[in-house]
Amino acid sequence: MRLILLFMLIHLIIAPALAGTLSGPVKVIDVTTMRVGTHVARLSDIAAPQPGDRCRVPGKTIPCGLVATTALMDLTADAEAVCKTRGDPHDFPRAGSIALATCTAGGYDLSEGMIYMGWAQPNNMATDRYRNVEAGARNRKRVLWRGEFPASVDKAAVSR
Repeated sequence: MRLILLFMLIHLIIAPALAGTLSGPVKVIDVTTMRVGTHVARLSDIAAPQPGDRCRVPGKTIPCGLVATTALMDLTADAEAVCKTRGDPHDFPRAGSIALATCTAGGYDLSEGMIYMGWAQPNNMATDRYRNVEAGARNRKRVLWRGEFPASVDKAAVSR
């Protein structure tokens, strides 16, 4: 029992210290990934079309991965991003990995924006706030809610 309490105490003390902040100009890589300053960040808590995905909307098939990427470009145009990472951002370049992060541009939550516009769905780790935004996008039939999300989104929504 003492070991469990010690583990919990260490987790409560160390975990907040592992979180970090990235900030800087944005270069969008794909619909959920961007370079923020000198680091690469992936938007947390969402599932979105992959770069090569095509999606059916009424009357046509669109390159939804590409179009969704341009939507993220629009949200970040001429803005600096601030990303709260899960883990120390200085470890990511050395480890060769990507920082999973909640990012804002101009104070606007980018994951929320992608859900709001209908280009992404909250994954199973998302907050109720994101789920409420999704309900609004679905009810208003925004973008992919008019047709079908690709299978890659459905799979990613439950696997992250």
